[in-house]
Amino acid sequence: MNLIVRLAAVAMAWFCALSPSAFATCVAAPDLAAYQTAAPEDFALGASRSDRLGRVVAPVFVNGEGPFRFIVDTGANRSVLSSELALRLGLAPDGEGEVHSVYGASMAPLARVRSITYENLDVGAREAPILSGAVLAGEHGLLGADGMRDRRLRLDFERNCIEILPSREARRLRGWAVVRGELRFGHLVVIPGSINGVRVRILVDTGSDSSLANLALRDALRARERRDRARLNFALGGAPIVLDRAIAIHRMNIGDLEVRDVTAYVDDFHVFRLWGFVDEPALLMGMDVLSQTRGVAIDYGRGTVAFRIRGPLYFGSRVRN
Repeated sequence: MNLIVRLAAVAMAWFCALSPSAFATCVAAPDLAAYQTAAPEDFALGASRSDRLGRVVAPVFVNGEGPFRFIVDTGANRSVLSSELALRLGLAPDGEGEVHSVYGASMAPLARVRSITYENLDVGAREAPILSGAVLAGEHGLLGADGMRDRRLRLDFERNCIEILPSREARRLRGWAVVRGELRFGHLVVIPGSINGVRVRILVDTGSDSSLANLALRDALRARERRDRARLNFALGGAPIVLDRAIAIHRMNIGDLEVRDVTAYVDDFHVFRLWGFVDEPALLMGMDVLSQTRGVAIDYGRGTVAFRIRGPLYFGSRVRN
């Protein structure tokens, strides 16, 4: 699920005091079996039904109690509590805020919390939306990007571990392919890429099962295909297959990386409008791609994304592990 939260009449606040490294004991991936039996209305916030793609879970403490299982969601700008956890902690709703998903916005109750911590790091806001249903796959909540400013978040997909460090103290990741991007809205790292010569903005979202493309990317690829056909009288080998609702991408370049065989679903997704990617070609890279790597590190201080690749089956790179 891709989730954005905008709190009504609440100023954005960051709690990012520098502190030592926090590397948790590895936690088993969430049980996504609930997705298969959930009713369609349970997915109003944009979660997709899949038991193929494991997500990384962090042991999180709320108000000093826990640890609780929170799915790490780099597409969420706020951490979220499940209704079951809020009830368990005695947290009554205190106001409402807009919750933004892939498909639209809705109102959700807010709970005031004293702290949301991972190890010894404060990683949450003082008000968190409360959600219920299969959208959380039975877990206690989502760990969003509200506590990641000036920090590096490293995800190990092989062991389902996370590491959070102050960016300026984080050691260089040797053998990883680093792509420099830019930080938007304080929590969204955007990296550049290209598909068949079309420049595209790429957003890394560990909370989304699938990769998503905006209409601007589909239209730009179609225009490129028409130009290629007019000039060469045949489609270039390896060119993407562009349909109304999906793009089959044979090859995509991200820095020194070459990503192969990606299917991106196309629509006028709400999140692209929310993030200001309506006219500019953009791709949200979900777990269908990310799970083929060994790890991803998002540096919110330096505005970079690093990938630890498995091999040439899905990624080809000049970088060697």
